Amino acid sequence: MKKTMMILLALVLIASQVGLFAQGQKETADSGKMKIAVVLKTLSSEYWQRVVNGAEKAAAEYDVELIKLGPPTEDAVEQQINMVQDALTANPAALVFSPSQPPTAVNVVNRAKEQGIPVILVDTPMADGFDNFDTFIGTENYVAGQMGAKAMVDALGRPGKAVVIEGAPGNPTTTQRADGAEDVFKEAGFEIVARQPGYSDRERAYTVMQNILQGNADIDAVFCSNDEMALGALRALQQVGVDALVLGTDGNKSALESIIEGGLFGTAAQKPEAMGYLGVEYAIKAANGEIIDKRIDSGVDIITKENAQAALDALQ
Repeated sequence: MKKTMMILLALVLIASQVGLFAQGQKETADSGKMKIAVVLKTLSSEYWQRVVNGAEKAAAEYDVELIKLGPPTEDAVEQQINMVQDALTANPAALVFSPSQPPTAVNVVNRAKEQGIPVILVDTPMADGFDNFDTFIGTENYVAGQMGAKAMVDALGRPGKAVVIEGAPGNPTTTQRADGAEDVFKEAGFEIVARQPGYSDRERAYTVMQNILQGNADIDAVFCSNDEMALGALRALQQVGVDALVLGTDGNKSALESIIEGGLFGTAAQKPEAMGYLGVEYAIKAANGEIIDKRIDSGVDIITKENAQAALDALQ
């Protein structure tokens, strides 16, 4: 009997220790870092990697965990929407989102808000009239297009012929940049030879520029809604010996190097690291119930050969 009681006591002690251990594990699991979902148009390009770098810097400083997602290309719209849906199932504290095609993203943004998850848009806003999000952080894209085209107009000092290459149809970011550039060209008396989509891709823009040149090689200025397309258009122009000013948008390392080497004329440099950093910073504020502004301008600079080396040094 005594031996039986001792065995029962030992089992009780073991059970209590196991229970305490299990309870400690649960407490540790529940005390994890705040999770912020970051879903971008892609993670594969230099520009979007710079956005990620800014987000990671903020995450490290504020001690939060990032869930980083993005499809292989910017035109993989359905895949991006599926990624947002997957991210929302993890119930993050906030969502930092750059919609590839805003009209297709309405449902997932509404779903996030229904779940009580703040939505911070970066780089690309939702369509006009939709305001069920917490803030938009990005460049004034129309103004960036205006500034880029004006730099070329001023450098030429005369009216001429211009080409405008935008991104994917339905992408307001690249469309607004192209709108701004086209308006400035027209106001300066330029003829718009062509305006076509290059889908934010270097090779596609190269092909687009080749096709445009078959019909008209008399071109003075080419505005592109991102740097990758500008580099593709530049290659097509160089292959047939057309000396036109080419300006991109973003301020990526490859564009800055081309400017220094005498290739691209310039770039309307966005501040993607700032977008990523501010995206996470304001996501944390919104998750903590702070009131934030509905629109935050991340800024833009025109980079030409005069200041390209300084801009490149700042990226190193």
